[in-house]
Amino acid sequence: MNNSPRIRSAKDRRIVAEGNLGYLEGARWHDDALWFSDMSRRMICRLSPDGVVEDVAEVAGRPSGLGFAPDGSPLVVSIEDGRLLRLGENGLEELVDLNSIAYHPNDMVVDREGRAYIGPQGYVFGSEPIGVGLIIRHPDGRMDTGGEDLIFPNGIAISGDGRMLVVAESFRTPRARLTAFDVEDGGSLTNQRVFAEFGSPDIESVDGIGIDSEGAVWTAFPWIGEFRRVREGGEVTDIIRIEPDTVAYPDGGNFAVDAVLGGPDLRTLFLLISDTSPERIVAGFQAEGRIEAISVDVAGITDSRTT
Repeated sequence: MNNSPRIRSAKDRRIVAEGNLGYLEGARWHDDALWFSDMSRRMICRLSPDGVVEDVAEVAGRPSGLGFAPDGSPLVVSIEDGRLLRLGENGLEELVDLNSIAYHPNDMVVDREGRAYIGPQGYVFGSEPIGVGLIIRHPDGRMDTGGEDLIFPNGIAISGDGRMLVVAESFRTPRARLTAFDVEDGGSLTNQRVFAEFGSPDIESVDGIGIDSEGAVWTAFPWIGEFRRVREGGEVTDIIRIEPDTVAYPDGGNFAVDAVLGGPDLRTLFLLISDTSPERIVAGFQAEGRIEAISVDVAGITDSRTT
C-alpha cells in the first residue's frame, strides 16, 4: 500500500485574484464569498464569485484574524492597537481592548455562537519566546483563556461539529506543530494535545490553517512555499508546492500564508500567497499578494463561520 502524499501539479491551480494586493491573511468563506485581510493595505476585503475584489473596510491598526457574528457582521482583530472590532452599519466599533490581556493579538476563529478564539503573539520578536493561552471572548462580553504554553499561536480553525479546535504554533522549536483541543459546552478548551509535528529541518514555521469535513487540516508552510493536508497524528495526504518566481521577485519568494475551503460545493481550496521575504514583512508587510484556487476531493465545512 502506497501512503505517499499526492503531489498536486501547478497546472491544477488557477489565479483568481492578483494586482493591488499585499500580504493576505485571515481567509474565511462566508455568504458565498471569500473574505480576507490585506495587512499591507490595512483593508478587510471580499472576493465575489465573479472574481472582483472589494475593499470592505479600512482598519487603521492593521487587520488580521477575521470571523463572523451570528448575525453575519464581520469581526476583526486589529493588531497594532490590540483591539477586537465589529463592523456594523456605522462602521468599525470596539468590542474589547485586548492590550491588558495579552501582547499583540493576531489570528482568530469565531464559532457558531459568536465566541471568538484569538491567538496572541505573546512576545517581541528577537526575545525569548513566551508560551501563552488563547484569548476567549464570549458573546456576552466575558473574557477567558484556553490552553497553555502555546508558542506564537497563529492559524486557528474549528471542526464542523464544533468539538475540536486546532491552532498552528508558528515558531515552536525544534519541531513546528499543530495543537488540538476539545471544545466543551460553553466554549472552554480541554485535552490539549499534539495534532501533528513537522520535523524536517527546512520547516521553520506554520501559518494559516483550514479544516475540512473529515477533520483533516490544510496547513500553510510559508518559508518553504507549501500547503499540506494533514490528518491528526501527522499523516500528510496532499502537498501543493508554490514555486518561487525568482525572475519577477529576485529578493523574495512565494510565501504560502493561508488556506480555506469554499466555492459552491465547498471543494475549492483558496490559497493566499505573497511574494515577499522575512525582511520585507518586518519592514511593514511589504508584499505582492495573489489568491489561487484548486479543486480538492474532500469538501469543507457547511457552517463557514467555523472554518
